[in-house]
Amino acid sequence: MNGDLRRAGGAGAWMALALSALTACNAAPAPSGSSTANLAATSSVVDDVRLATDRAAAQRDVVTLPNGERMRRVSLGNGFSHVVIGKMGPDGKPSVTCVDNAPAAESFLAGQGSGQ
Repeated sequence: MNGDLRRAGGAGAWMALALSALTACNAAPAPSGSSTANLAATSSVVDDVRLATDRAAAQRDVVTLPNGERMRRVSLGNGFSHVVIGKMGPDGKPSVTCVDNAPAAESFLAGQGSGQ
C-alpha cells in the first residue's frame, strides 16, 4: 500500500510540473530574436521527457492471478510510460500532446506533430 501512495505522490508531483509548464504557455510571446532561448527551452523539455520516460530500470516479472492465469507485469519504478507536454500553437492557442519518448517530444515541439 505504501508503494501505491508513493507512486501517487510521484504522479502528483509530475502532474504539478506539467500544469506549471502548461501555464507558462500562456505567457506573452517572446521577441523574435530569442530563437536560441527557444532552442534551449525545447532541449530542456526533451531532456526532461527523456528522463521521465526512461525504461532502463523497468522491472519485469510474472505474477499468478487468483484464477490461476499467469500475467507479465512491468513496473517502471519512478518513470512514466507517457508524459504530457505543451506549446503555443500557430493560432496562439495552447496545444498539448502525450508522448512516450524524447524523439516524439522533439518532433511535437518542432511543429511536426499534432496536439490536442
